Amino acid sequence: MTGNTNAAANTQHTEFAQLRQTPCRYFVIDGGSGAHVLAALLERHPYARQVASPRHANLLLVIEPTSQKLSAAIVELARSLPRPARALIVGEPEAGYDSASGTDRFRLEDLLPGARRIIPTSVASVLEAILNPAKSTELAVIDQPGVDETTIQLPQKQEQELATELVVLSLGPVQPFTAGPLRLLLICDGEQVFSARVEAGYAYRGIAQSMTRLDWQHALHSARRLDPLAPIAAQLAYVNAIEQLQKWQSPPQTLSLREAAVALERVENVLWWLVRFANVLDDPALTTRSYRLATRFADHLSHFFRQAPSTWILPQYTISTPVIAGNTATITHLGQLAGEVEALKRHLERSRLFALRARGIGVLKIESLVAAGVSGPVLQASQHGEGDIQSRLVERLEAAIRDLHSAVETLAAGASAPVRAANWEVPAGMAHVTVRGPRGDIGLHLESSGEEKPAGVEWLRPSAALLPLLPEMLAGQKLADVEALVASLDLAMAEADG
Repeated sequence: MTGNTNAAANTQHTEFAQLRQTPCRYFVIDGGSGAHVLAALLERHPYARQVASPRHANLLLVIEPTSQKLSAAIVELARSLPRPARALIVGEPEAGYDSASGTDRFRLEDLLPGARRIIPTSVASVLEAILNPAKSTELAVIDQPGVDETTIQLPQKQEQELATELVVLSLGPVQPFTAGPLRLLLICDGEQVFSARVEAGYAYRGIAQSMTRLDWQHALHSARRLDPLAPIAAQLAYVNAIEQLQKWQSPPQTLSLREAAVALERVENVLWWLVRFANVLDDPALTTRSYRLATRFADHLSHFFRQAPSTWILPQYTISTPVIAGNTATITHLGQLAGEVEALKRHLERSRLFALRARGIGVLKIESLVAAGVSGPVLQASQHGEGDIQSRLVERLEAAIRDLHSAVETLAAGASAPVRAANWEVPAGMAHVTVRGPRGDIGLHLESSGEEKPAGVEWLRPSAALLPLLPEMLAGQKLADVEALVASLDLAMAEADG
């Protein structure tokens, strides 16, 4: 959805029209799928700007999925908007409540009377809806109070020469440093975090439960929703598990094509994460540079596959490479992009200003990460570097460079396997697979009784492994470093909550 950057030109107006246009200041509630879109909107139009407080906004932008637990925060934030105001819901009509998941059902239109819903087809379509107030009605007055009370017992504090009082600072559940809602309750002693408490579950959708209520083919859609920012990785894990039950070994060419698709998805996640991270750091130069890289990659990626990977990553299904691969010019551009990512990595490694913000902060020990089951860039940053914020950024960029080179090499080779139709007949048994996603290993334990539906589904979610480490990680840190520290972990809350 972040591809086709040229479509932005369709939303540009003449200079005279821009002078007459009322600036749109939007406040965002991201349920877990909007991180890439929001990053792509950052510098898209001079008259559309995201603001940090609903009191400074004239548009509330809600990106689904949303949950019942998040509804109180949605109401409270909507009531804070100065009037008149608009509300825009981005998502499929049934995205907010899935009858197969067993979770609480509610409609955002009932929560936000007067809100307009759009089905996103591209970033340009979201931007057009933001900039066209004439198609929306004014948000009605919301009488229902948002109640989300939390009680904290303050811990005992040792006597100090300079007496200070412990205070509690609540960050979230709507905040900019994770992809999706998460609440952090920080108990602070002056400018230092004394201890922390984590409240998750705001993006819970019951993905595993919903899959056991669907047949094998339709459960694929739920699997893709595990991490809305990395649907191909979760889809591949599900397909690999089915093929393991079927005792099917895909041809090497098919395996390479699948891995190329997942590798490009990992690169996309790294580049859009870097845009969000630079924005959290309030570094305009890094934000602009990373934004240009991410938008150029999204444009190239939109021309790379003639058929979306979701249509051909299926059990036992093979398709010829010429139908999938883009032209040689696109492959060349992606190879050049790898060199620019390498140049950015070297710049950040040498930057003294960036080192002041990132070096030696939030160090994570390998032993703690291994014990918690952490994988991916966060673990590798502690294995190959110092395990601080800077190491995590450098490790992600190095992984993106490797993924770009491997994907380009695979697609440039042009090897293909004989075409074969998908097979959805799944015998009884158990399978366990892992796929390397952008945030770590996505694991799936799948059970089949030989019937038309999965008998048991259990996901291993890389972001979920990091959440229990947050209190220990934040304790003793400076309050000013908390946002950058948490943002450096690249937590995807839809995936973490499941």
